[in-house]
Amino acid sequence: MLAKVLNDYCTEAGIPEGHPARDHFARRLMSLFQRGVTDAADLKAKMNDGYEEWLGEIGATGPFHPPKLSTEDRLLGDNILPGSDRRGRPAAGNSNRG
Repeated sequence: MLAKVLNDYCTEAGIPEGHPARDHFARRLMSLFQRGVTDAADLKAKMNDGYEEWLGEIGATGPFHPPKLSTEDRLLGDNILPGSDRRGRPAAGNSNRG
């Protein structure tokens, strides 16, 4: 049941497998269960308690302001942020040198 609650919660939140947030919520889920919260709906409802605290732990506090893109950046459509040292360089490849 706990795996289903975690999977459902992470799917709804858009958290992919292997993401640090998923590990955080797995620990949170176990903690709630060990403290006697056993109903799936109650567990999901309580999963968000402490979310702001966790964001502070990983340094993700404050509002997010996406960078302003120039017309040139918008036309490139390469998903590389303006000012990146990757701008104008070829994408990294998987070359096996050995």
